[in-house]
Amino acid sequence: MANPERVVLVDGSNLMYRAFFALPSSLMTSSGQPTNAIFGFATMFRKLFSGKTPTFGAITFDAPGPTFRDAQFADYKATRAAMPDDLRAQQGGILEVCEAHGFPILRVPGVEADDVIGTLARQAREAGHDVIIVSSDKDFGQLIDDQVRMLDTMRDVTFDAELVRKKWGVRPEQMIDYLALVGDKADNVPGCPGIGDKSAVELLAAYGDLDSVYAHLDELKGRQKNALEKGRELAELSRQLVTIDQHVALERSIDQLRVVPPEASVLNALYVALEFYSLISDADRDALSEREGDTHYARVGTHDALAALLARLNDRAAPVAVVPVFAEEPPAITPLAGLAVATEPGRAWYVAFEGRGEVIGGRGFATLARWLNDPARPKVCHDAKELWRGLTRQGVALEGVVFDTRLASFLVEPTRIIPHRLDQLSKEFLHRTIRPAKSVIGSGKSQVAFLESDPDDLTEWACHLADAVVSIYPAVQQRLREEGQEAQLLERDLPLSWVLGRMEVDGILVDVPDLEAMGVEFRERLAELERRTWELAGREFNLGSTKQLGEMLFDELGLPVVKRTKTGYSTDSDVLEKLAESHAIAAVVLEWRKLAKLINTYTDVLTRSVHPETGRIHATFQQTTGATGRLISTDPDLQRTPIHTAEGKRIRHAFIAPAEHRIISADWSQIELRLLAHVSGDPELIEAFREGHDVHRRTASKLFDVPLAEVSPEQRGVGKTVNFATIYGQGATALAQLLKIPRADAKRYIDQYFNVYAGVRGWLDRTTAEALERGYVTTMNGRRRYIPELSSNNPMDRQAGIRIAANTPIQGSAADLCKAAMMDIARRLEKQGLATKMLLQIHDELVFEAPDHEVEVVTALVRDAMERALELAVPLVVDIGVGQSWGEAH
Repeated sequence: MANPERVVLVDGSNLMYRAFFALPSSLMTSSGQPTNAIFGFATMFRKLFSGKTPTFGAITFDAPGPTFRDAQFADYKATRAAMPDDLRAQQGGILEVCEAHGFPILRVPGVEADDVIGTLARQAREAGHDVIIVSSDKDFGQLIDDQVRMLDTMRDVTFDAELVRKKWGVRPEQMIDYLALVGDKADNVPGCPGIGDKSAVELLAAYGDLDSVYAHLDELKGRQKNALEKGRELAELSRQLVTIDQHVALERSIDQLRVVPPEASVLNALYVALEFYSLISDADRDALSEREGDTHYARVGTHDALAALLARLNDRAAPVAVVPVFAEEPPAITPLAGLAVATEPGRAWYVAFEGRGEVIGGRGFATLARWLNDPARPKVCHDAKELWRGLTRQGVALEGVVFDTRLASFLVEPTRIIPHRLDQLSKEFLHRTIRPAKSVIGSGKSQVAFLESDPDDLTEWACHLADAVVSIYPAVQQRLREEGQEAQLLERDLPLSWVLGRMEVDGILVDVPDLEAMGVEFRERLAELERRTWELAGREFNLGSTKQLGEMLFDELGLPVVKRTKTGYSTDSDVLEKLAESHAIAAVVLEWRKLAKLINTYTDVLTRSVHPETGRIHATFQQTTGATGRLISTDPDLQRTPIHTAEGKRIRHAFIAPAEHRIISADWSQIELRLLAHVSGDPELIEAFREGHDVHRRTASKLFDVPLAEVSPEQRGVGKTVNFATIYGQGATALAQLLKIPRADAKRYIDQYFNVYAGVRGWLDRTTAEALERGYVTTMNGRRRYIPELSSNNPMDRQAGIRIAANTPIQGSAADLCKAAMMDIARRLEKQGLATKMLLQIHDELVFEAPDHEVEVVTALVRDAMERALELAVPLVVDIGVGQSWGEAH
């Protein structure tokens, strides 16, 4: 055929199950409807339509009821579990996605989907078309030839004849006989017992097909021959079961199954309903061109144009959207290239400070700065901290910000999987996309700085950003008010963003030579551990390869197998720790892994993160990542800097104070347990904290029925673990694993704990009941966290939701307390004119850099603010240390 058409045949049943189990069950709508399998279908279609649009095709599903294979073998597919409830609930949505993409849907009673695909593939092949079968089912390997290929969209792998041979060791025409020998566990096809993959490949390589194998049975010996003799009937039955029928009767032939290209507006409407905002496309060009016809975007690069813009801005009472454009993709201290402002939807200007084309220069910037600094001129931003940071670097104090769409989106939906980026909110609220930055500056080797980009492209892109902010602002504000979270934004999160911006700009000083010396020392020790491992193993191998390590430990050294994974032996930390009790090599490998992680995650990353001009690390503190409201440090992640090992403590010593300054570390003591005592009102816990007892020792005393003075360190450790297990909602199984004790003992500890702290039990029960009724929990300051897992049909997801309901009010309230203290400290430092800087927030710890002469006054100030951050039924206790380095202070 001169111009073969593209035919796509989708194994719907296969894809449905794979998507359901591969994608997280937490993928659901805000109302709690599971959508992980639906999302898998949607992304599959996106890949299919990214290239040449198929002309013909179909998506097939197994129809209810028996097929001819059930008649041949009563146990066919007998081991398959019933369809999960959460998958069953998505079937209608899956069909909607298929229909919206213009794919015919086939379900043929009495015929399996594989046979429908086999028949359509044969018809397409005979018509001279190219065929793509979308599936991961190895059964389809038998259909592959020069015209038919199989696409696994979830792994992005296309199987041709050569890849079939590499994957399974046989040619496509041998796949039927290969499966006849090895069977298929997924369908309960028995195969020939005693013949595994390796034997099947060897036999088919030697004799070609199953009939020839049996024709030469006398040439074989031992167990292989016996297995083939005994399993002949099952092998021949299996061959019938795995053979795809390519001649089933269908109402429509392949040339009647035309794929209708999807309409972007239809897809976008469906994706909005399913909350798949990341998939929304702006391919609906008619609607977009109409929208773009209403826009006015302009570049401001002269003083006259700036004066006209400022007159317009000063006349407005409504908030103006302001978006920064940085000279380069912004680390914390990158200067601004310009600002985009939008007064209303469709009206935006880009004020260029520097770059190609006309720019306003320093005098113009000073004029604009007066408007930026005016608290009477309301402004709305998306990530006001980023704007504040950029302006602060250039000596301008940003005032008048009344709303932040990013922070507001997080407050409304803190658990959303899709980030709270502006492009995502634009898709969600405006149903249109925003050009990525790389469309302006390029990517890879061709990437340029924004200052060097095309002025017209930069202007249009920046104006799009500001237009999006001013357009989504009313809708996001309305949702925030409906959720009762506006006060959280205006009184807490927005003021905190200025504090965090200051911390990011200031950064923390690092002793780079010390870090580099540590890296060299750690690498030398790593090499020595590697040599010791090889000596114990008897040969060299790659310690970083879990496959090679597993083969060495279990195949060559004969160590007992603890557990397996889908791909082989497990060599995770739990396995190695268990083996280390009696095998030296496992202990050395564990030490090697810990040291390798220190090098790769800390010393190397931290060294690269030091800014060459300031000698400091300028981390970013994320407000919209932690679902409980906790702050997250990124670029680099300083919150995971280890503290409990000697090496970890050494790394903290590399964070230093400049000359004539000291590092101050202030850490709340047992803040989560104190909050638990407060919210639960439990008299035993309250008394313990009010009297200044060691609460872990007191819990151990109750669990083991011994006087406080006689509690051993081991017993106190148990008490501590049980205390925190309560906060994290862990049951007897999890506690047993933590303590390495029988589950019955762990259950006894939990029961005894709740006998002692009955108020905690009552609070947990009330909190869970309220969460199940309302669908969310709140912190002490009223921050909400919705928990869609509570409405899941999956029991494991529901249990996870119950644990979240128990933990969030404690962790979230701890985050609220920490933020309140940070804002109070920042206000006090500014009011008293102190030069001390707040540098880091690490879990329950705040880190400061203070001039020597301010240490005493700042220590008292910090302690007072942290101990008064929230009024509780128990005292807040703060431990404070001072030193030349973070390690010395903590």
